[in-house]
Amino acid sequence: MVAIGGLYLYNLNGVGVLGPDEPRYLAIGRTMAQTGDWTTPKLWGSPWFEKPPLLYWMTAAGTALGLGPELSGRLPVALLSLAFLGAAFALLRREFGTRAAVIAVILLATCAGWLAYSDLGLTDTPLAVFFSLAMFLALPLLREANHVSIRLAAIGVCLGLAVLAKGLVPLALAMPGIWFLRRYWKHSWLPVLCCLIVAGPWYITMYLRHGAAFVDDLFLKQHFARLYSATLQHVQPWYYYLPVLLGGMFPWTPLLGLLLRRGGVWDARRRFLLTMVLFGFILFSVSVNKLPGYLLPLLPALFVLIGSEFARRELSDLRRGWLAPCAVLIALIPLLAVTLPEMLRAGRITAFRFPGIQATTVFYMAVPLVTLLVARRSWVAPLLVLCVAGEGIYLKGTTYPILDEQVSARGLWRELQKQNDSFCDGGIERDWLYGLNFYRGEALPVCSASYKLALRSEGGKPILKSLQ
Repeated sequence: MVAIGGLYLYNLNGVGVLGPDEPRYLAIGRTMAQTGDWTTPKLWGSPWFEKPPLLYWMTAAGTALGLGPELSGRLPVALLSLAFLGAAFALLRREFGTRAAVIAVILLATCAGWLAYSDLGLTDTPLAVFFSLAMFLALPLLREANHVSIRLAAIGVCLGLAVLAKGLVPLALAMPGIWFLRRYWKHSWLPVLCCLIVAGPWYITMYLRHGAAFVDDLFLKQHFARLYSATLQHVQPWYYYLPVLLGGMFPWTPLLGLLLRRGGVWDARRRFLLTMVLFGFILFSVSVNKLPGYLLPLLPALFVLIGSEFARRELSDLRRGWLAPCAVLIALIPLLAVTLPEMLRAGRITAFRFPGIQATTVFYMAVPLVTLLVARRSWVAPLLVLCVAGEGIYLKGTTYPILDEQVSARGLWRELQKQNDSFCDGGIERDWLYGLNFYRGEALPVCSASYKLALRSEGGKPILKSLQ
């Protein structure tokens, strides 16, 4: 617990805002705190309807507490993720036993997908947290009809918070649950009512304030148009999410094979979780527009399926052959420090490069492999988890300074602040532009004759060019 908590909270502001979304989300939350208007999201003074407000509220609270520009959005997300891991353990222990709950939660906590999005100020983690809590709260209702009203009300509250995180997405993902909980149809009004009580006031207020413009942007464009329109800049092939899912489970991807073994007990709870994963995977795959973070709500259920394999067997029953490929993947983590900045700049996976590898890198690569070979079988898995935590901290420490200078706009802003002359937007890529706007506190003006310097993108990098 200490190692995982340290991994999540270590150096959260070691790199500036990344990508096109994080700077905009954090800027909107900061504006809410500064203006006192916690209802209408505003980006650079204009209403912005693309996402609901939950992340903005979290960021505004962080800003009001005096956190820095990056920490105001990232720390609340990291703390929410850690709180969810604790809550998930408590819920899963009652269903599958302590051992299965520990395995499921620790594997989730140390996988690449959950770790990466828990360190960023994005909407994906709040959605995944509250949608997964709703799923886990439904599990007891599949085996016994106790405390039905309380459980259904709690499910509705969690779905309401998920709707405040990302609109209609959690409601679409929850559709298979209607079938599995069909015997409680007489109580179906209860979760619906609780969801409306939690999420309804903001949506109603926004419609009363902004009318059709709010509905058109948030629902018609950001929800339904993503299914079929190629104008939203995220078009990917139908098989896109297969490597994304396998990569998001890194370094525990090989354990997915445990679900294919014969003899597993597939009761209603496990069938429910599997159906939720498959339904969500298919739903996101048929959409024309795809982003890696969309799959995040599926990871908790997937790791619960893996962890529940140990509800009736000891961890020591897991042979080294299952953990050997995991140990090899963990040993590759230090090499990511070499190639990660290049991959983020290119926006795609690139080949590993092997410049001069330092002794520290060799040490971190060797530790999981030595652990696999010499540790007792019952200790191999826990020690490999500690290896992930240690190597994750090493990755942050070595990679973040490079990302800050080469990928984040924070390094660019430091350099531009040295300029005595004003500059303008002469055609800079949006990843850089949105980040630069975030640190400036206002939108960069479009070039005109009154400016001497223009900021343009050449070869993927921003460069100042003279206009005279």
